[in-house]
Amino acid sequence: LLTHLSVKRHLDPLPPGFFYNGQQYVSFFGEKKHFHPQMDQFIAEYVEEANREIDLFNNQLEQQQHQDLFDP
Repeated sequence: LLTHLSVKRHLDPLPPGFFYNGQQYVSFFGEKKHFHPQMDQFIAEYVEEANREIDLFNNQLEQQQHQDLFDP
């Protein structure tokens, strides 16, 4: 998941104080990161979207009529 999000979002705008050197994200204080500084936000957005899709799927299942196999 991290690799997928990292590849997909590696060129997203950076927060102030960071730049991308082609391999790492570097802060003006010299801190280096292998993942985008906003990766936590990207993960939260991914989970939120996945949960929406799951809710939609579950709602569709609930609307389908089903027969209880143990009901006489």
